[in-house]
Amino acid sequence: MYNKISSEWNKTVVLLTIVLSLFLSIYVLTDPLGSALTLSSIYNTLSTMFESTYMYGSFIVLIFLLFIALSRYGEIQVILENKEIYSFISWGSMLFAAGIGAALLYWATVEWIDYYNILNTPLADKKEVMLYSRAYPLFHWSFTAWAIYCLPAVAFALALTINKNSKLTFSGIFNINNKILEILFDALFIGAILCGAGVGLGLSFPLISTIFSKIFSIERSAYLDIFTILVCLSIFSTSAYLGIQKGIKRLSNFNMVLVILFLISILLLGPTKYILIHSIESYGFLIKKYPELSFATGTTISKDWSVFYWAWWMALAPMVGAFIVNISNGKTIRQIILGTILIGSIGCILSMSILSNLSISLFEENILNSPELISKGLMSREDLIVETISTLSFSYPLLIAFGIICIIFLSTTYDSTSYILAAASMKSSNIESSGKLRLIFAFLLVIQPSLLMFIGGVDSFKWIMVIFSVPLIFIYLLLMTSVIKNVYRITKS
Repeated sequence: MYNKISSEWNKTVVLLTIVLSLFLSIYVLTDPLGSALTLSSIYNTLSTMFESTYMYGSFIVLIFLLFIALSRYGEIQVILENKEIYSFISWGSMLFAAGIGAALLYWATVEWIDYYNILNTPLADKKEVMLYSRAYPLFHWSFTAWAIYCLPAVAFALALTINKNSKLTFSGIFNINNKILEILFDALFIGAILCGAGVGLGLSFPLISTIFSKIFSIERSAYLDIFTILVCLSIFSTSAYLGIQKGIKRLSNFNMVLVILFLISILLLGPTKYILIHSIESYGFLIKKYPELSFATGTTISKDWSVFYWAWWMALAPMVGAFIVNISNGKTIRQIILGTILIGSIGCILSMSILSNLSISLFEENILNSPELISKGLMSREDLIVETISTLSFSYPLLIAFGIICIIFLSTTYDSTSYILAAASMKSSNIESSGKLRLIFAFLLVIQPSLLMFIGGVDSFKWIMVIFSVPLIFIYLLLMTSVIKNVYRITKS
């Protein structure tokens, strides 16, 4: 049995995953503070050097994909062997849940604060400061971000339509036969996924642990953090083991219902009129200022936030793109592009605008001065998020629902990641990975961020992730070239 399974494995990918995970963890954990300072310095140099490339390039990706979707090439249908065909609702739920995780709910409540603190100078127009503070979170989590996610999905889909035995890695897309180049390209693919997962889990675990602390009225401690990790691991490892049909699909569909009910509850129990008026105002401002936000360079926000976000999406994109392909059998390229960009963007925009405006209303009513609390280090972001929800009526059941949603969002992202790492470890994309292999990757994914949370080092992984994304700029050029070549080949045939 072992020989039968192992003969189907791409042992290079399996070994690369284990080696990179160990190497990155050892490097960071040996000297968390020193590595963070060194990597932060490298990031500052690279972000300055490649700022224009990230800003302009990301917008070009969005325009490129919209052109493909609206052209006759958008009619190309993706046909994959041994893959299920999912309904539009299940498909949309799974791609959204895989792409955002609990990080969306983390930043939706507090991201505006950083922009406000940066822009709120003595001479600044207060109304304009607040407009930009509301718009930037929507900008960073919407159309451009989901276009970055979508490009690898389209490239994978076209490559697999032409060659159904292709591997689900960069070397598979580009049909690389040179062993050294194969290892290099696959190391970028896996390294980006591991760093993105490390940062996401490193941010999400403390938030969920803080929610547990509030719900059970107990002090947050190492024991509670361990309990949080074990709960999340048990859920997403089980889901990954069961696979897409029995695990990931059901969890994603269930969570979408919970999220919608939760956001409606926040809207109704919070300052409803305030949220609606300022959300609509933010949407109009975002549309009006989208080109300006896309091409802004040389500012604190563009360098420290926009470049970081585009790099983060780029690092996570190989995993999300590969997962979207796995659930897109029977879909057209147009459906994949427009569905991914619109479903992802609308879901993030609604979440961001409702939770951000709840927090801003508390600030403007002098109930919770979030900018001051953050700037003076008087409260952690996790505590501030929990306190914001706690100001509402029925806060206790809302916090329970919030905790459940965060756990499931975390799980649907990392069961998808486990699934893709296992799928990439097979010699061909049409070979289904075993549940045991997916389980191995689920445990491997959780060890690294768990150590980071206890010993310190999330910042280091954040910088490593951004550094990993620099060569991915070159990969994205190759992906766009691959898309152009493959749509031409398919339409000519």
